[in-house]
Amino acid sequence: MRPSFRLIAFIVLLGLYAVPATAAPEPTPGGTFVDDDSTVHQGAIEAIADAGITRGCNPPLNTRFCPAAPVTRGQMAAFLSRALGLQPAPPANFRDTEDTIFAIDIDRLAAASITRGCNPPVNDRYCPSGLVTRGQMAAFLTRALQLPAASTDTFEDDDASLFEMDIEKLHAAGITRGCNPPVNDRFCPTRPVTRAEMAAFLARGLGLAEISIPPRPYIIDVVPRADWGAAEPRGTFTPHIIDRITIHHAGDLAGPIGPPQFRSWQGWHHYLGWPDLAYHFIVGRDGKVYEGRPYNAVGDTATAYDPTGHFLVVVEGNFDEDTPTTTQLELTAQLVAWAAMQFDIPLASSLESVSGHRDHAATSCPGDSLYAHIHDGSINSRARAILDAGGVTLNVPFRNVP
Repeated sequence: MRPSFRLIAFIVLLGLYAVPATAAPEPTPGGTFVDDDSTVHQGAIEAIADAGITRGCNPPLNTRFCPAAPVTRGQMAAFLSRALGLQPAPPANFRDTEDTIFAIDIDRLAAASITRGCNPPVNDRYCPSGLVTRGQMAAFLTRALQLPAASTDTFEDDDASLFEMDIEKLHAAGITRGCNPPVNDRFCPTRPVTRAEMAAFLARGLGLAEISIPPRPYIIDVVPRADWGAAEPRGTFTPHIIDRITIHHAGDLAGPIGPPQFRSWQGWHHYLGWPDLAYHFIVGRDGKVYEGRPYNAVGDTATAYDPTGHFLVVVEGNFDEDTPTTTQLELTAQLVAWAAMQFDIPLASSLESVSGHRDHAATSCPGDSLYAHIHDGSINSRARAILDAGGVTLNVPFRNVP
């Protein structure tokens, strides 16, 4: 592929300011962001972060990348403006960009003829909060990189797309492979492009090498719902933003343990009219962690407190009569550490951010012997030590609230 003039100029510009080579520092375990450990695009995300093309998705902390979130047109402008080193430009003739934080980037894109607008033929609007489809992404990139024409017809699902020629240019340049691996005979032009996919497209388009990230010291391989036989949810979930962690116990020692018992809990919760198992994760007596309801959905309770904002962990056992195992306590601390990473929850002191069910309602849950480890701060202290060591990767597929 013949590099575009703009890309060559960008590379030359970087060369003018080159400094003597020094050994690159080893990447920290888990990398720049806490929420991309399980994505196949982590190396590309790290590459564009290292190049200054992305800063994160939760300013001012910017500890997260939000890999599954769709790219907005405003974000696309910022990505391309940073990637190409676009120079300041006069205001574009868009009447809907004055109040967006991306106004300067949008102006630069318009001046470089990378964007034309979102309401042809007038094109006096940019739609900064609109989502970018994969087809639109192809148009943005082919203009930005000035990719040459292609004569191929690779994908079976873009024949009716306005962006078919742009998609073929992207494929010929090796920037896209398709959307249905390993066959990759489809491109999915109308599907919104995710931030993780965008990182991969940018890294390939700019020739950035993916950066290999060492794993975090603690990894939890969560047992997916399908593997423990969970039924499908019934009804509608309520989304929420997590800001604290609450620990429960099952309160039942009778009958079978493990998945058969979890299925009975779920059946009871369905009987109560709840859409799913009340909790987000289960710490089993077998030393495994099991996936519950989506963690971006509010949990449920039969007691008088509102679990909105609570990350709910239930530990299998009745800890008014028994004691949690050492493994259960360790896994609970690891889940606390992971939630603190993901949702920016400070672990300043016991009960401030990590509490037991009894701290919110008239109940003995999570049982005296488990609550003692919450109340004395030992779970909190262990979670902070885990964070100091590099944190936790939770291997579980993220499920969006329906």
